[in-house]
Parts: sequence; C-alpha cells; structure tokens
Amino acid sequence: SEKMLSLMNLHKVLIFFGILFCWGFGVYEIVLFTRNSATDSVILGVLFVILGCGLLYYLIHLNRFLGRTDQHI
Repeated sequence: SEKMLSLMNLHKVLIFFGILFCWGFGVYEIVLFTRNSATDSVILGVLFVILGCGLLYYLIHLNRFLGRTDQHI
C-alpha cells in the first residue's frame, strides 16, 4: 500500500543519512589520529567506517531482509 511504501522510503532515507554520518565521523576520527596518534581515534574511525559499510549492505539488500521480493531500491 501507499502508506507502507512511504514508510519504506523514510526508512531508506534514515539509513542513507546514517551511512553518511558513520563514514563522515569515521574519516574525521582517522584524520584526528593522523594529527595526535591517539589509538582510540583510529579504533573509532575504523569501526564507524565498517559500520557505515554494514548499513550500506543493509540498504542495498533491504527488501530481502524484509522478505519482499517484488520491489527494488
């Protein structure tokens, strides 16, 4: 139905912005590591980049995760 489709689109937009946030914060922390060599910065940076990649995988395969095979992204 149209209401469900609208909710699906909202979900996709929120996931997209989550990906941007994770990658942006990850890159920020990695750059911070290059300036001060703090181990926690590189750990956070790598973890957030990996988390962003996981969200991207989820977004690409969202219909499969939800058991829907009739629609594409």
